[in-house]
Amino acid sequence: MTLPDTPRRRVNFFEGRLVTAEDLGSEQQASRERVWLHNRMLHGAGVVAGFEVSVEGEELVVSPGMAIDGFGREIVLTGGGARLDGSDVVAESHGRVHLAVSWAEEPDDEVIGPDGPVPGHFVERPRLSLREIGAAGADADHVVLARVHRAGTVLVADGSVRRHVRRSGHGDR
Repeated sequence: MTLPDTPRRRVNFFEGRLVTAEDLGSEQQASRERVWLHNRMLHGAGVVAGFEVSVEGEELVVSPGMAIDGFGREIVLTGGGARLDGSDVVAESHGRVHLAVSWAEEPDDEVIGPDGPVPGHFVERPRLSLREIGAAGADADHVVLARVHRAGTVLVADGSVRRHVRRSGHGDR
């Protein structure tokens, strides 16, 4: 759990101040960083809810859910969940292959800015990946959902490796 390196700084808005895109971006980033710090320090990294993993043939099926990565970012998978091809998992993986989710964002649309086209919005879309995880564990930017291996030729997803966040005051775990 890491604390910020510098003191918090925020824009001082007042009547008559010219507000720039940089001011608004700074305010937005400061707000995001406060939430990330809260999540990191009070809850830790792991699955909050959902993100159940099942197998259908050679596909890994992940249900909608929420997790917090090691940086405190909220990873939210909405809609009908997601699927990932698991056919590359081989029997000799020795249980080191894990299905992980990470935070990601991508431009959603385009608007014309002063210097040409720029993203009008960003949408957070988690990324699923199969990763070989050694004794050191997952990177801070990934949350492990399941260990993936083969029992003979059958693909298996073992969710016992999932780590859940601390949920103070919630007796449902």
